[in-house]
Amino acid sequence: MSDDVAGPPGKPGPLALLPAIAAAGLLRLSGFKPPAPPPPPEDGPHNPAGFEEEDVDVRRTAFVVAGLAASVAAAVAAVGLMMHLFGAWHVAGTPPLTPQQTATVQPPPPNLQGAPYEDLARQEARERAQLATYAPLADGRARIPVSRAMQLIAGKSLDSSSLDPVPPAGGAPVR
Repeated sequence: MSDDVAGPPGKPGPLALLPAIAAAGLLRLSGFKPPAPPPPPEDGPHNPAGFEEEDVDVRRTAFVVAGLAASVAAAVAAVGLMMHLFGAWHVAGTPPLTPQQTATVQPPPPNLQGAPYEDLARQEARERAQLATYAPLADGRARIPVSRAMQLIAGKSLDSSSLDPVPPAGGAPVR
C-alpha cells in the first residue's frame, strides 16, 4: 500500500473497517442470533420466592455422564495399551538372563520353616509310630509298643530288688 491510502501513522485508513463490516455481514447471513435473555421468574404457588421453574434435563445429564464414563474408559484403555507396548519393547531390548542370574539361591542355615504345622504333624506321627510299633534296635534289643509293655509289666512288683537280676557268683551283673 502507499502512504497516502493508509494515512498518517496513528490514524486508521479508510479501508480499516472493511474486515469488521464483512464479519457482520457473514454473521447476519448465517442466521445466528444471540439467545434472548430469559424472562425473570414470577412468584407463585409453583415457584415460591422466584426459584427456577423447570427441572433438570435428565436426558442431557445422562448424556454428559455417559460421555464422561466413555472418556474414562478410553483413557484407561489407552494407558493399558501403552503399558503393554512399552513393556514388550523393554523386554525385547534387554539381553537374556545368565545362568548365574537364574540360579536358585539357598540361604545359609538356620532356615525358617515354610510349613511349621506340617513339620509338627510329621514329628508327632513319627513319635506315635515309635511308641506303637515293634522294631529291632542297633544294640540287639527290640522296641515294643507301650501298650504291650504295660501288659507285660502288669501284675509284677515294681520293687527294685525284684526287677534287678541276681548277680552271678563270679562278679558283676550281666547286662
